[in-house]
Amino acid sequence: MSTTSLPPTSRSSGRPRMRRVTRVVRDIDVWSVFKVGVIFHLVLFVVALVAVTLLWSVANSTGTIDNVENFFESFGWESFSFDGSALFGNFVAFGLLAAILGTALWVVGAVMFNLITELVGGVRVTVLEEEVVLSSPQD
Repeated sequence: MSTTSLPPTSRSSGRPRMRRVTRVVRDIDVWSVFKVGVIFHLVLFVVALVAVTLLWSVANSTGTIDNVENFFESFGWESFSFDGSALFGNFVAFGLLAAILGTALWVVGAVMFNLITELVGGVRVTVLEEEVVLSSPQD
């Protein structure tokens, strides 16, 4: 069993040593962007759907919907009422369309990034890496 000794500077300082490393991002996998985009936008759609349903329920139970309908009727409309099921159906259709368009926008953005990085050689990113030092067992 061989043991490695640590340099005295890293043992006495107690802080991990850092080194600056430059990486170049040249390609983003479009299929991965599509999968992440679909999941992200569908989760966002479900959260918005639950939030709108809860807000509608609270507004309906507190009488806010009736107050808004009466407010519009005071402007001369003979009968004004919100149809909750029609609004919900339209919100679902709009939300699904927005999820599809948002995902498509992400995919087009990834394709554009890949095309541009082929022209310019990539995006250079400088990161700090910690050196991992394995400690040897003490006798």
